[in-house]
Amino acid sequence: MSRWKINYLKLILPLVVTFEVNGFCFDEAGYYYDVNPKLLKAIAIQESSLRPDAINVNRNKKGEVVSTDYGLMQINSTWFKTLSDFGVNKDNLLNDPCFNVYTGAWVLHQNFSSHGHNWESIGAYNAGFKKSNQAARNIYINKIRNILLRLETNQTH
Repeated sequence: MSRWKINYLKLILPLVVTFEVNGFCFDEAGYYYDVNPKLLKAIAIQESSLRPDAINVNRNKKGEVVSTDYGLMQINSTWFKTLSDFGVNKDNLLNDPCFNVYTGAWVLHQNFSSHGHNWESIGAYNAGFKKSNQAARNIYINKIRNILLRLETNQTH
């Protein structure tokens, strides 16, 4: 079985199990993907202000829509083709906050698997790994660090 198929199975397996939405499943998704649940929550705070119905349209310099982000973890529509066999679509991402968090945890887990468990992988959650996006990654890293620090000292949410 290919590595991608194994990773897909890791994504879909917990999604077919029904969980009670407890804190939007940050603990469960973090445990399953070996990602700090507070990091997942920090990303959700930055990405959507913890709004399960958040939608963000991304446009290029010409104003053309290039992708859309959905839900708590702002899952980008560019993932839809890759994950379509596993039910990842805008409706599921907007209507099932737990599904959204698991999908975001999977994306972050993929970054850690391919580039290491480091801040660059966290920054790439938002800005990708292209060298030209380093400045955007650094800004995102700083935002997540600050939110995570507040969460770890119980100063927010």
